[in-house]
Amino acid sequence: MLEEVWAKTYKDEHGQKRLKENLAEHTNKVADIVLKLKERYEQSIPNKEFWNNCMIMALLHDFGKIVSNFQKNIRPDEKIPNEHFIRHEFFSGMLYYFIYKKEINKKLPVLLSIFSHHKAFTGGLFGENPTIVDHSISQEYFNQFVTYLEEWKQKFPQINLQIESSILVKLNRKYDKLYHKFYDRIIFPKYLDSNEESRIDYIKYKAILNIADWTASGKNKLETGLSYTKECLKNKIEEKLKKDNKLEPDENIQFKKFQNDSLAASNSNVLAIAPTGSGKTEAALLWASKKKEYEHIIYLLPTRVTSNAIYKRLCGYFGEEVVSVVHSSAFYLRKEALETFTKTEYNFIDKTFAKNVSVCTIDQILTQGFNLGFWEVKIFHQLNAKIIIDEIHLYQPYTLGLIISTIKYLQKAFNVKFYIMTATMPTKLKHLLKETLENSEEIKDKKLLDKARNQFMVKDVDFNDLENEIKNELDANKKVLIVLNTVDAAIEAYQTFKSYCDNKGIKICCYHSRFIQKHKFKKEKKIFKIEKKDGGCLLIATQVVEVSLDIDFDILFSENAPIDSIIQRAGRVNRKGTKENTKVVVFKHSETSANHIYNTADILDNTYKELMKLNEQKLTEQQLLKLVNKVYENYDVMKEKSYENGLFAHQKMQMELSYVQDLCSNEQIFTREGLDTKNVIPMKFKDNLSKEDIIQKTKHEVTISKRSYNSIEKREPDDKHNWFCYVDVHYDKEIGLTFKKKEEVENIPHTVQF
Repeated sequence: MLEEVWAKTYKDEHGQKRLKENLAEHTNKVADIVLKLKERYEQSIPNKEFWNNCMIMALLHDFGKIVSNFQKNIRPDEKIPNEHFIRHEFFSGMLYYFIYKKEINKKLPVLLSIFSHHKAFTGGLFGENPTIVDHSISQEYFNQFVTYLEEWKQKFPQINLQIESSILVKLNRKYDKLYHKFYDRIIFPKYLDSNEESRIDYIKYKAILNIADWTASGKNKLETGLSYTKECLKNKIEEKLKKDNKLEPDENIQFKKFQNDSLAASNSNVLAIAPTGSGKTEAALLWASKKKEYEHIIYLLPTRVTSNAIYKRLCGYFGEEVVSVVHSSAFYLRKEALETFTKTEYNFIDKTFAKNVSVCTIDQILTQGFNLGFWEVKIFHQLNAKIIIDEIHLYQPYTLGLIISTIKYLQKAFNVKFYIMTATMPTKLKHLLKETLENSEEIKDKKLLDKARNQFMVKDVDFNDLENEIKNELDANKKVLIVLNTVDAAIEAYQTFKSYCDNKGIKICCYHSRFIQKHKFKKEKKIFKIEKKDGGCLLIATQVVEVSLDIDFDILFSENAPIDSIIQRAGRVNRKGTKENTKVVVFKHSETSANHIYNTADILDNTYKELMKLNEQKLTEQQLLKLVNKVYENYDVMKEKSYENGLFAHQKMQMELSYVQDLCSNEQIFTREGLDTKNVIPMKFKDNLSKEDIIQKTKHEVTISKRSYNSIEKREPDDKHNWFCYVDVHYDKEIGLTFKKKEEVENIPHTVQF
């Protein structure tokens, strides 16, 4: 049955195309996987008609491969010109349409899923202005397919599937006439009537078909489930700590009250307020532990570096087979860790949250509202999910608006629960989140909130006036962290202290956003290494250090910044609260900081003034939280136009796309306000990279603002991969990228608080 109708090919060891699998074999696999998905999700989607439709969709999705046009093209010895090739999904969808023409309006999500199961659903789904192309479906193949379906109907008599012989005549009409019927009568008149409810149905159908088809085509297995208890998590944590030499072989851990309270709130949404180093990650995992085996955990963070760190920690708890990391450079992180890891796996498995635990930047959950990427499968995998959002206070008004609208949507449509945590939860933000979350509980680590870790000192001087004091601390073997608000200031400070540290044998490192990816990873490893060694060291960084590195220094010298940023920076000093005589020194901010980096009215001045009132005191975490509210007491993010824009951005875009069309565009530009950046490669690497692959070229990219990019006179595209751009700048692995003519401040607009 259908033995001569080929569906899949492979390439042999010589790169030659070979026939691999016939249509019946592949369709059987897809249908079997749909049945397995039904077992997993039937309790969450207890709708018999839905699963019957899924089976029919699976059986018909590749029908178009029996067309002569496809069969000619798949064979090793034949090749049809691109302009004459017709995608098989077109005929699969048309078959479904002709079978269910009378009730097609209520089956539209299924029809659209079949049409678009390989290609983005846009206005150009099957090209434009079709020519008269030769195609035919033989009576023999058609009869074989009908017989094949009859065999499945005997197994599942509930499947409503009747194919009349007249359908073959309709499918064998001239292609251009079928094409115009598709556009003029089927797709555009009907999908334009889609709404929020039909979008949800489309998500579920499209996801089931994509998951089943990808799994069958790649010889992959469905992703494994994950169940764990409090005791199981405790054992995993102890095992990892002992492996990392952070716990003695005979030692055990005990969960804190704050963490146990999180477990008790498993059936609720949670707002968790706890200082840095209090074990928020483990508290969130305890909260998520009562999930069912195939319900997913999604851990969202503000930066790639924090995502990488949490990914490694969770792999230590649960194993690499159930944990993935998803962000713009995650593939290269996984590739380095696992040589057999492929680009295909990253696209179809990791990028769709298919793993039981996904660690991501916040962008990955926000893009789905714009119908970007693999949005249907990504949203489906959030059905009944436990989503953890860390450092909620860090996002700008526009991005915060997107987050709020996403939370509302996922709660309502997919029964998602949220655990939202931060070290600094200002009152106005807390009220906004409580209004957004259904059935929420607030949990605090009261023990640590009442603990003072560092002395705060405010000095009415410029950074240059502190040079001798910093050198004295280094001479006393202190681990010193300097945080400045611009890249140029950080580079200048590094050059000031470099020779002094080298002469004294003190380890020094400069860290900011203008390093190529390859060197960023090396920098992070170096920072962890020098921080763990005995004796003094010096790290000079920008605000990227606020949420990116799990480090523990003795003294911080920080340029004045908004109070929430100061608190984040201070979290890198005496992180565990076990050191004595640690301090945070805040000095005057530059004009550049006030005019270009932190330009929300009065926030910088208010921070400096309020800290000055508490000068030389050891401040508890609770006092710091009160400072946040004091500094931002006259600021309301909900009155910001950009917040309102973010709040309604998903809805506006979905209406433009009739809720179900794909948006094919750069994903990040939709999720971060003011993200006006460009990835470039310094010109010095051009000769060595010209013959390298995409992976190597990506490792040499660095992000700069478009304003700076436009000011660079010499810019050249890569000869082989023209989306890479080489630019004429200075680059040094110790200090990063500097501009030959025009300096640039770091393009990280501050996230204003409430």
